[in-house]
Amino acid sequence: MLQNRETLVEPYFPLDRTDLTERTYDVLKDRILTRRMEPGARVSVPEIAAALGVSRTPVTDALKRLATEGLVEIIPRRGTFVTGLNASDVCELFDIRMLIESHAVEAIIDGGRAAEYLKAVSEPMARMRRAMVDDDYGDYETFVSGDREMHMTLVEMTHNQRLLEIYTDLNVHIQVTRAHYLDSVENARQAYQEHEAILDGFRAESAEQVKAALRSHVSNVKNRMLDLLAQHGGSL
Repeated sequence: MLQNRETLVEPYFPLDRTDLTERTYDVLKDRILTRRMEPGARVSVPEIAAALGVSRTPVTDALKRLATEGLVEIIPRRGTFVTGLNASDVCELFDIRMLIESHAVEAIIDGGRAAEYLKAVSEPMARMRRAMVDDDYGDYETFVSGDREMHMTLVEMTHNQRLLEIYTDLNVHIQVTRAHYLDSVENARQAYQEHEAILDGFRAESAEQVKAALRSHVSNVKNRMLDLLAQHGGSL
């Protein structure tokens, strides 16, 4: 349910006069992804324009772009609101993610590029290891960045630009879900071991083994998100 909350909680800083729409878009998108603009919050165009030192036009144009990505909802005669998430949204996002990543696995294995993928993700995996302290997160953001890069590399290696664009847009929403459950919902050691199981499939050059491990991992993350949504009354 949309709530009539204003979004300006912390100070903004005026922007230069170059590429105003793009820079306004970047500022607003970053605040949505980091939950400094919370789901259901009403977006005040005049306030943001004044805070950033721009006219209303770059703010309006940036919000239209964010609306096409599903990050805000523009409701005629009511205003613009940061989009929330419900159980249906989460299921759709993660189901589409699974379809795309499964296709990527087949493309990599069938193309004889399993070793290339393993080499490409060695650094992100090392980053995830370094971000752990025993079975917990020492640095959650670093762990998540390695996780995200490992999955993104899967799709990048299909060399299908349109598919990558779709997945990148999808990943924006997955980033929003991660901002909701933070590090208290997921066990770091378990998450790392799930990624290692995926890599074991690549080492064996078995698409079915990789997809089984991937399916288990993606399902676990999706179910954790659904549990969190249930705790918050079905939406975030």
